[in-house]
Formats: sequence, C-alpha cells, structure tokens
Amino acid sequence: MSRVKTPLLSPSRSYNKMYCGFFFFKNMEIFDVPGLTLRHELKAGDLGRLIEFSGIYGHSDFDYPIAFEGYVAETFAEFVINPKPLNRLWMVEDEQGLVGTIGVVDRGDTAQLRWFSVRPDWRENNLGKFLFGAAMEYIQENDFQKAWLSTFSESEIAIAFYKRRGFRIMVETDVEIGGKNYHEIVMEKSFLT
Repeated sequence: MSRVKTPLLSPSRSYNKMYCGFFFFKNMEIFDVPGLTLRHELKAGDLGRLIEFSGIYGHSDFDYPIAFEGYVAETFAEFVINPKPLNRLWMVEDEQGLVGTIGVVDRGDTAQLRWFSVRPDWRENNLGKFLFGAAMEYIQENDFQKAWLSTFSESEIAIAFYKRRGFRIMVETDVEIGGKNYHEIVMEKSFLT
C-alpha cells in the first residue's frame, strides 16, 4: 500500500505545544491524527508486538541478528517486571499495527530513552520528531536531571538526530550480539543549569 509522504506532524514552538493536523496538544494527552491512535498502557500481546517491531526494523535497517530481539526482550521484561513510578511508553498505531514507539525508563534522577523506532512508511512525516519531543518534554516536566540513550554506530542518522537535540557522546564500547560485533554509543543530555 502506497501513501503520499506529507508533513503530517510538525512542531510548533509557541506555548511549548506540538501541532498535529489541526489539533494542538500538550503531553500527548490530545492526539487527533486521522487513522492513528496513541496509547501508553500495555495490553495483552503488546510485549510480543513491541519486540517484533524492534526486531523487524533492527534487522531490515541495520542487519541486526535475531539475538537483538532477545536483547530487546530483556529490556521490556525489566520495564514490566520491575516498574518504576515514572516509566512511560508511547505507542502509535494504525490499522496495520505499530507505527512508532518510544519509552522513558525511570533510573532515579536520570531518564533512559528506549525503543525509539518509527515504521519506514511514517519516517518522512515527522512522527519521530513528534515522539522524541513528547518524551523529552515528559522527562523535563518530571524533573529528571539528565537523559541518556544508547545506540549503535550503524545508526548514523539517529546519532545526528540526537546530537541536534543536545545529546553528547559519553561512552563508546564494542559489544557482541549474536556473534556479530557492534560499536555501542551512549549519549547523554543534562538538564542541570
């Protein structure tokens, strides 16, 4: 199915809100994009879908091995088994399933950004900027001192995206996933003044 690539979602700097179609919203509480739904709560079967979503696009975009899905499964297990008060997950869906995801994991005074992914047919519509902006707003409103995330060097577009939003590379390490070596990059942004 082919879709026209139009800038459906665009940020509006006024009043720290986002503009979506003809609807303003703050904190993603009002989300009115025809054909899309947003939710934060997990339902039966969601973990499998979230792991599948990460695995499919991790493999197609970066050729990550099947063991990458195992790694992602561990991170979601921690999120569900040991929930923290300020953990938050954004899942955007259409009639075909997941369209985009991002999560914030409460690590005390630090927030970890996880599971940021957008389905390829939605990547030109600013959905990624929208989700990332909502997560960052949530982090700041909940007084986290800093945010951090990890990615791999293969994700050059993502690394540039994070740098443009004030994240700095803090640590680089080599890791093995499923018998393949990857260069992991940990990035951080401080909110302390």
